[in-house]
Amino acid sequence: MKLRTLFALLFPLLFPLLCALIAATSSSVVASEQPTITFAFDNDGIFGVDQDYSNGVFVAYTSAAISVPSILTPLSLSVWGAASLDKFQLAIGHKIWTPSDIESSEPVANDRPYAGYFYSEFNFISLSPQQTQRFNITLGVTGESSLAEQSQKLVHSITGSDEPNGWEYQVDDGVVGSIGYLTHFNLSRNSLFDSSEFNNTEFEISNVSEVNIGGFRSDIASGIMLRWGRDLSNNMGAAGISTEHPFRPSMIGASNTAWFVFTGIEGRYRFNDITIEGERPNIPDPENYPSTLENWQSSAVLGVVWYNKNAGFSLTFTAKTPDYEEASTALYGTSTLALFAFF
Repeated sequence: MKLRTLFALLFPLLFPLLCALIAATSSSVVASEQPTITFAFDNDGIFGVDQDYSNGVFVAYTSAAISVPSILTPLSLSVWGAASLDKFQLAIGHKIWTPSDIESSEPVANDRPYAGYFYSEFNFISLSPQQTQRFNITLGVTGESSLAEQSQKLVHSITGSDEPNGWEYQVDDGVVGSIGYLTHFNLSRNSLFDSSEFNNTEFEISNVSEVNIGGFRSDIASGIMLRWGRDLSNNMGAAGISTEHPFRPSMIGASNTAWFVFTGIEGRYRFNDITIEGERPNIPDPENYPSTLENWQSSAVLGVVWYNKNAGFSLTFTAKTPDYEEASTALYGTSTLALFAFF
């Protein structure tokens, strides 16, 4: 592994680990809010395609509740006088984007470029029944250092899928990252049924808004989420409106068992995206292979979640409009499976 790849993965972990050590010296872990291990997997194969955002793998560790050190107090909802449950999360992720014709050994015109992103992330999470928020720092690598070509070819050789032949023309090597803020705000939450079959279920409407700034992507987004299920006040924020890693167990609060179904729609304005606009040095006459960012975008999700005090899962189906102007397809879809355990 190249030195800058190692640097890109380790650097963002050093700061959060230091913060975690500081927090640990002044924290008293709440027994019911246990650490969480998460594995999540995105793929578009369920729709019989291999294009655009094609695959994502994510592994994360989320702490138990912490007593927030003074340096991080401004990031906690408790700064507004509300009781909050605060955590930190360390995550590693890997994402792959491809054109629709992966068998072509020549550059593909009017399609998304090959691109990979291998990154690490630190999240500071603050939860309350009426609002949740997450601050994050992400840093990673694109190009050959992302290992996207090797991982896709390995998986395709195992599954017997078509061999991708165009990785020579992928977005170039680079170290990029971003900082971001995400918030879920409860607009309405009420019980709908009095029957014993649906006892203790609620229906919730919430606003989901997000801002990201950085060399990887910069955007601003807002949407509406609808949820129906149990114990919604203690897991608001776990489900997101995104085609990439749409369910995050790290944002489950003081909840021992619950289930819910969710759907949502979101609009965003994206200012930059290196997976579309990044340089592709091996392409001759780049002007003949344009890849132009579509600034106005939207996403929709539909999912189901279940968990008890030990473990849980979520299954989500997503759809989005094109990220680039040359796209010939009006909608792109993926599915996501997330498995998580509390310990």
